[in-house]
Amino acid sequence: MVDTDYRDLRENGFVTLPRLVAGAELRRLHGAVDRLKELARERTVSSGDFVLEAAGIGGWAAWQQGARALTGVLRSADRIHEHVPEFDAVQRSLDLAGGPVAGAVGSAGRLVNAFLWAKPPVVGSGKPWHQDIAFAPPQFGAEDNGIVTIWIALEPATEHNGCLEFIPGSHLLGLFPHTGDRERLPGEAPLDAAVEPHVADRHLPPVPARTVPLEPGSAVMFDGMVLHRSAPNTTTAQPRTAVSFVYQVPRPSWTRWKPATTDTAGV
Repeated sequence: MVDTDYRDLRENGFVTLPRLVAGAELRRLHGAVDRLKELARERTVSSGDFVLEAAGIGGWAAWQQGARALTGVLRSADRIHEHVPEFDAVQRSLDLAGGPVAGAVGSAGRLVNAFLWAKPPVVGSGKPWHQDIAFAPPQFGAEDNGIVTIWIALEPATEHNGCLEFIPGSHLLGLFPHTGDRERLPGEAPLDAAVEPHVADRHLPPVPARTVPLEPGSAVMFDGMVLHRSAPNTTTAQPRTAVSFVYQVPRPSWTRWKPATTDTAGV
């Protein structure tokens, strides 16, 4: 990994980490993803920690509506470090918590979750504008703690196949209102029509979004308060696969845990 100036994280809410993973460690992550996909190979409906993609309505909506999805085609997976311990072994080997996270916020983070973010060609659905901290459970203590995520591309992430987009500086403005349906709990009835939680356009700060294309092994590290999204995969043959590791840290001094004001013209 090249030397990184972490001021971008503090000032913009995100910073790229070129060539974070390479060689044997990158191969280990690919192998772990293969094992994760094998766990979902026979699934036809999203459940538990595995969300399958669905043509037309997207994986999240199909999951909430209880609709049949594309057999074994993962859109995302939660707690991947528990399903396939190799993910945890790799993040420990890379010392992500004590390296990039500590370098950015001043103290080592504690791994609280890890995700697979698969976006297959043609049917890969997008993710609307949101802040990760808005989905932290009450016991997380978001008033005192923050989140730093390291999102690692395992295949090229481009503007065509759905790389991440950020609104620079939005992490400084507080918590934005999120509208939509919460994820239904196990045993709850499916929803007739599901709207993924998101920040509506009228609440977005008037700042141009910035796309962050990444090569395999490169990453972007971002604050849990920064607004971000990803577009659908519009390619016919370019999958976009990534994994992310989420770390709890003491609330960074540059962020605030309170509703954002409606006047954001000064950003």
